[in-house]
Amino acid sequence: MSPAVARGDPEFPSFSPEVAEEWDTLVRQSDDGWPFALSCWQRLILAVPEWGLSDHSFALRENGGLLAVMPLQFNVASRVMASSGWGGAGPVVASGLSPKHRHRVLRAVFQYAETLCKERGAERLEFWTSPVTHSSITASWGVNPFVFHGLEDRSGVSQVIDLSPKDEDLWRSVSETARHAVRKGRSAGYTVAQEPWPDLLDAYYETHATTYRRTGVTPHPKAYFAGIAAELWPQGHAVLWVARDAGGAPVAFHNAMWFGEGGMYHTACSIEQASHAGANYLLFWHALLGAKAAGVRWYDCGEIFPSQVGDKRAGLTTFKTKFGGEAHRFFKCSMRFAPEASKVVNVDTGTRSALSRVRRAVSRLLGSG
Repeated sequence: MSPAVARGDPEFPSFSPEVAEEWDTLVRQSDDGWPFALSCWQRLILAVPEWGLSDHSFALRENGGLLAVMPLQFNVASRVMASSGWGGAGPVVASGLSPKHRHRVLRAVFQYAETLCKERGAERLEFWTSPVTHSSITASWGVNPFVFHGLEDRSGVSQVIDLSPKDEDLWRSVSETARHAVRKGRSAGYTVAQEPWPDLLDAYYETHATTYRRTGVTPHPKAYFAGIAAELWPQGHAVLWVARDAGGAPVAFHNAMWFGEGGMYHTACSIEQASHAGANYLLFWHALLGAKAAGVRWYDCGEIFPSQVGDKRAGLTTFKTKFGGEAHRFFKCSMRFAPEASKVVNVDTGTRSALSRVRRAVSRLLGSG
């Protein structure tokens, strides 16, 4: 049964421990649901001091029940309000709504988010949504649904593998180059297993830092991965695959994300020798089979850049497309604000009056036929 249509004033409770359980229930049941929208993810990214994020996440409540949640963090240095501040989430709407009701709820969420952005002096609102949520997989003709709410379409392309075929059929869809690399990794004595994140945190981070510096990129803060191990892994959403050499030493890592029928190649790293000996390909193949065995249907290999030549993104595109799959639309959105509309207002006067106006507008919006 669809949640009740609004007849009273809407409420916009901020994200808090008190609302976390109800928040997560909505995310897990929604077609928009993804781990980056869960309460644990908000705690995780806010606990990374280097990122300096302030939280403005909120929910939309009507008649005692949540209709939507919106992870939202502000980076004062970049003047960007993002959902979420690290990782794509966007608005997550309760399941069971009619298309018309869902449209009205999204309009209300974006109205409120826009008000928060302008109050905090944000220059733009940004978010992206996973291409393997049910909403994204079933989007008609690949049209970005958020363009109908005043957001700019900045979408990209992601390589997505349908894991429903038999293992042997999946293997046949892998490129000959990749199959050769998988065999090479096995012959070199590498083995792959799913292992507990907390046990491998230090080894993972050492390899991550080495990998990033080797490729000329600044490593992520260790607190980020510590949060993944502490927050996501216990819930089964962060799944760590480890390749070990013949002596048992961990040499490569594939950090996957699982959520219902959706999976994602989240982060990875390896020592240089292993990357040349087929360990990364063997690791990826085992991660796909493991996801399939766990009930994952759609596996997002990550964003690809077909037009890039000769740089890191071109190399990643080649790697990600060697395991089969098809290109899917990867919805990205932004909303920009004129400088005069992005000034911080007095919290005691401007904020209260602005939010009051939004609540009245949203009440009319949700109550309309």
